[in-house]
Amino acid sequence: MKTPDIEHNRNDYELFVRDVDDKTVSLGKPLLSGNISELTWLSDDRRIAMLFGDDNGDTNTLVLFDVSTGHKEVIDPVASTIDSYSIDSLGTTVAYAVQDKQNIDSHVAGTSEDDIARGYLVSSGSSVSETTVTRSIYISHRNTSGEWSVPLSVNIENPFSHLKSTRLPLARSLSLSPNGKRLLLNYLSDRFPAEWNDDLSMKPFAALPQHDIMVLYDLDKASTALALNSPFPASTPLWSNDSQSFLVNSPSPVGSRWKAEDVKEHHASVADANLFSVNAASGTVEEVYRHVPFHHERPLVWRPDGDIIIQTGFAKFARLHRFGNAWHEAEHITLPQPDNDQYAFIVSDGTELIGTHETATTSPELFRYQSSLKQLAILTDINPQLHRAQFASAEAVHWVTTGGLSVNGLLFLPPNYKQGLRYPLVIQTKGDGAGWFVCDSGSNHDPSFAPQPLATAGIMYLVRTVADDWKFQDDLDNRNVGNYPGGIGEAVQQMDIWDSAVNMLDKRGMIDPSKVGIIGFSRTGWQVEFDLVHARVLYAAATVADNIQYSLSDYWLAPWFATDIEHMYGGSPEGGALENWLKYSPSFNYAKIRTPLLIEVMGYGFHEELPYKSPEKVPGNLIHYYELRESLFRLSKPFELYYYPDEQHQPDHPKARIASLQRNVDWYRFWLQGYEDDDQRKNDQYRRWRALKAQRDRGQNSVDNKVSVRN
Repeated sequence: MKTPDIEHNRNDYELFVRDVDDKTVSLGKPLLSGNISELTWLSDDRRIAMLFGDDNGDTNTLVLFDVSTGHKEVIDPVASTIDSYSIDSLGTTVAYAVQDKQNIDSHVAGTSEDDIARGYLVSSGSSVSETTVTRSIYISHRNTSGEWSVPLSVNIENPFSHLKSTRLPLARSLSLSPNGKRLLLNYLSDRFPAEWNDDLSMKPFAALPQHDIMVLYDLDKASTALALNSPFPASTPLWSNDSQSFLVNSPSPVGSRWKAEDVKEHHASVADANLFSVNAASGTVEEVYRHVPFHHERPLVWRPDGDIIIQTGFAKFARLHRFGNAWHEAEHITLPQPDNDQYAFIVSDGTELIGTHETATTSPELFRYQSSLKQLAILTDINPQLHRAQFASAEAVHWVTTGGLSVNGLLFLPPNYKQGLRYPLVIQTKGDGAGWFVCDSGSNHDPSFAPQPLATAGIMYLVRTVADDWKFQDDLDNRNVGNYPGGIGEAVQQMDIWDSAVNMLDKRGMIDPSKVGIIGFSRTGWQVEFDLVHARVLYAAATVADNIQYSLSDYWLAPWFATDIEHMYGGSPEGGALENWLKYSPSFNYAKIRTPLLIEVMGYGFHEELPYKSPEKVPGNLIHYYELRESLFRLSKPFELYYYPDEQHQPDHPKARIASLQRNVDWYRFWLQGYEDDDQRKNDQYRRWRALKAQRDRGQNSVDNKVSVRN
């Protein structure tokens, strides 16, 4: 169980072990506390392998914990910075990855004293190989006396260049076979075969300097082979019990008939994966299941009888059985969803499912589903104090866009909602909000989103909901919003979704259309920036968080992303697509933004170049936003930008998560309700925001430069 420690700004973890047949709802006392992660049961049903870190997150050791005795065994006390690991079923062989110290070779320009003194050539083109994190893989065995051998570094041979290296760029997804004889892992390769470049479906990735590949390492032979003839395998592999084959979600092998089918079905991106079975000895590949919905999630279990349990939807599961030479669905399981119930962190022993269950007004609890009984039981009551809390209710809504797309959503209603009264509205553009116990965005904990806090403060809150089998391609296949260059139709369609939603709620007399806010995160942050320029709705406030922008800054500063940006506008700004850039890129349209904008940027842990340490330096991730920041500043547009140095894409530290939530609640209450918290610690915040409001009001009197993109 993960619990925030706000005082020390860390997350505390406690390990509980209980019999699933135990009828008590209390978890009892924890067996272990600390910075615990990556738990793996061994086959003796008694020991658990885990990574155990210190309170500061500076060390991570590999530990075997005996749940019956409480004994904790450190496998390699010297390796204190383990990133990930994999262990065999008996706990006698372990493989683990350790991040290397910065790789500075003498031949790399700018790393010698002479280079620094005399100046050095900055090469043209793009390469990330010199800055990519590298990891070394170590193997250790337990001998007959119970002692662990000295860990040996694994020398991996690149299957294309045949060069060997112990330092592997972004090595991850380690998977050791149950018998401890074979190891699968992913890493970035700067070499790949010509047939990959010749494959039409690979053209969008041709400009990438590195491709993610999966290799198979034989521990006895110390030999390496390409595990699957495809880049970008998506999931950590799952081995069969006999260690002969493995399962992996991946784009189809290059040149295969499955790849041809994917192209025909418009499923050719790195996020479009199928489930494949691969024989480790022969390399024979079989397709097990097409179009897995969660490409990063591996199958739940590969049973001893050969059947496979996979998740096929948010609350749907299937047991797959091999009949003859093909795999078929032998059993289908759908968990009950009377209140848009949501399920997460699912595990299975092959006969039943265990995970977390929650609804929009019920906090997460452990559940157990027994397939033989067709029965779901709640096992815990972790937060009984929440039974007395008042939450915003939610109702399902439906609307059709002007382009003809049918859309469903969940509308959070303020407590004591009065029909006929028009309320402010905030739109959440990312995440499936139906059924999650949402203070932010559900199980992902995306930043900026705040459904329950804003709804209970008197602001309606709208989240789009999608079907179990929905994929982003479904929207693209149903696009009818006119002809636009490159991928701009995507942004126009998403804009149409929210324009139409506001229109629908306005016609129902539920909202005040002059008091609508919109929040975007990651990819939808760019779509929100697009909306602020082109939408029919004049948003009263907005947030964009840690998003791609498809701006000139992104184009120049992220060359590995340039191909995707060119695709968005139908070409480069230097070529024939300049007109498209001028019309649609935010870089040329900041003057048309009239909405107060809150910008939140994550720093991914980079500290050495923080402004307070060296004011003339700008952190790498933040520099992408300086075009937006400086443009809005020089144009006297109302905005604020916040930088969270320690946070990843989804913030995890308690203070950052609370700060983002509270900041957005304050932001929308200020702009949509005219409300100011009486907390004196926020006096400076509201002083700044009142100045922004005056700045906005002055801008409202200027000429309306807003131009519609609609045909």
